[in-house]
Amino acid sequence: MDELVRNALKQRLGMTEEQLDRMSPGIQKVLSPKLLAYKIVAEVTESVLCPGGFEVGQRLVVGPGTNVNVEETTCPLCIGVLGPMMERVHLIWDRILEGVDPNEGWLRHLVCYDPGLERGGLGTVAFKVYAEKAG
Repeated sequence: MDELVRNALKQRLGMTEEQLDRMSPGIQKVLSPKLLAYKIVAEVTESVLCPGGFEVGQRLVVGPGTNVNVEETTCPLCIGVLGPMMERVHLIWDRILEGVDPNEGWLRHLVCYDPGLERGGLGTVAFKVYAEKAG
């Protein structure tokens, strides 16, 4: 693991050397500085009867890093989109870590958890998900 990352984990999380040494190879890989070069964006492409107020063109931005970027997010933070968004973020991170284009994946869209009026819910929102270079 990169020494800068080790030091950051010690400072930010208070991790000990023993805890750092016990981290799985998978988690060590995810802590790569490569991920800090990107933001993940979910852009609203369709909104039908959404009680949360999502509108086409709004964006939910994650990163760089693991947090929702509240400065660049233009849509409400609805719990119904966070679960599906997390799945796509992990897929995109995996592509970045494998050194392939994060925007060439086949799962490029998501919908919120509300199934819509026709399927027993109320409204539903669809998003296009992609990576943008940070900074």
